[in-house]
Amino acid sequence: MRRSQVGFLLILLAVAALRAVTPAQSQPATPPEVPPYEPTTTRGAPACPDMGQTLRSSRMLTAVDLPAVRKFYAAHGPECAWSRSNAEQLVNMVKAAPDHGLSPELFHPQDLAWADHPVPDYVATDRDILMTDAALKYAKFVSRGLSASEERDLDEAADRQPDASLVDGLMDALYSGNVEGWLTDLAPRYPAYVDLQAALVKYRNIAETGGWNQLPLSVASQKRRAKAYAELRTRLFVEGDLAQDNGSARMDDELRDAVIRFQERNGLRADGNVTLKTVERLNISVGERIASLSLNLERLRVSLRDQPATRIDVNLPAAMMVLYREGEAVLSMNVVVGAVDHETPELSSIVDTIVLNPTWTVPNSIIQNEIRPILKKDKKYLKRNHMYWLKDQLVQEPGAFNALGQIKFDFPNKYSVYLHDTPARKLFTDPERAASHGCVRLERPLELAVALLEGDSTWDRETLSRAIATGLTKRILLKQRMPVVIGYQTAFADRDGTAYFRPDIYGRDTKLTLALEGRVEALKSEPLQW
Repeated sequence: MRRSQVGFLLILLAVAALRAVTPAQSQPATPPEVPPYEPTTTRGAPACPDMGQTLRSSRMLTAVDLPAVRKFYAAHGPECAWSRSNAEQLVNMVKAAPDHGLSPELFHPQDLAWADHPVPDYVATDRDILMTDAALKYAKFVSRGLSASEERDLDEAADRQPDASLVDGLMDALYSGNVEGWLTDLAPRYPAYVDLQAALVKYRNIAETGGWNQLPLSVASQKRRAKAYAELRTRLFVEGDLAQDNGSARMDDELRDAVIRFQERNGLRADGNVTLKTVERLNISVGERIASLSLNLERLRVSLRDQPATRIDVNLPAAMMVLYREGEAVLSMNVVVGAVDHETPELSSIVDTIVLNPTWTVPNSIIQNEIRPILKKDKKYLKRNHMYWLKDQLVQEPGAFNALGQIKFDFPNKYSVYLHDTPARKLFTDPERAASHGCVRLERPLELAVALLEGDSTWDRETLSRAIATGLTKRILLKQRMPVVIGYQTAFADRDGTAYFRPDIYGRDTKLTLALEGRVEALKSEPLQW
């Protein structure tokens, strides 16, 4: 897929760029003569005498999720379900779908308008079906994600809504006249999502007022850069890194501080120097930023919804670890994650053991690809690095020189990765920290160990330090095991909606984009069976 195509699909999620989904009905060339309907239900919905026949007919095209819609009417009954008031609430929610990074075109909005005059029964029936389909799709996409797989839908997590619950929820919302409230409540409510959504709204507002201009590369040159400082000032003001734009073409402290804020938000070396890399990030368009925010909202809906409030959280693109207790960050640090050719996997597990002075059993891939070629030239390599053969395994002795450092945090997982210390301390000062073989290296592992052993009277910072100083391997089973989530967010936000962006180091944004493209095509071409 070309980069332009990927960007186009991303922007679909944020600004409704796709063409409309095919309407779910094809009308006869000459509609039959029928008298205007009169509302026959007690809740203001029109009569739909041909509902059962319509749901079985070939007129219902594949843009409608017929299994879900039929399930709804089987429970509701063969009459129309939608009143004008409920329909207007649904239309309002569909119009606001871009605030969640979803395109209104996914919900055939052109077919949802309520006519101001009586319509034939078959029109009322088709419109009712389309409204039900739009409501159920919106509910599913906003609560679970557009790209959610069939297996993901089968998860039994408490906050995932199975199809039956969505049907029941819609029926309750229609009877109570609170469709808008029901759909609003289905969106994730945990802070990471709410904060990122606020950032998306902010960037959509920026786009609606014209966005920002591309900066000339001369801003990063050593010559004539002062002519571009006024443009740089305006650019930083638009995104909120600068409080006011006074038009000055001088690099003063106020402008330098704004550059530093921008660099911090974008994972660059925050020194205030307007480097070429800084200008390249400044020249990423507001549309691309909207697309990134939308994509990461989708990622949160699908994969991170079940985060426990107390957990270790590792964000791979940001190369950061945060320890949360009841949703509040209590400890954060830089980490080093897998290099591009040694990607760290996304996973959820439980840290159950801390190992002091661990040994390192060298993975066979490292032996074959890195160590054996060295041994051909350097026969003393193993001795110098405190390594020895144990049958067919290569083991490194414990100590400050060990590749795992002096503390390791174990958690069961099929990838054989863990959190650990490292003797390579210089890497933590680099803003781009994708350099490991797949495990996550911690900047301050002792602080994490102290935090995880809080409440255990046997261990504190002093006793841990003494145990490490012995050089002996010691395994500590945690009395209170700690969930760990290793995730992938290229855009995230803080509590005031300030957005932070990171490069797509493993190309996983592109993979998710392809998954979304496939789901959108499925919506247009075949009945959904999930």
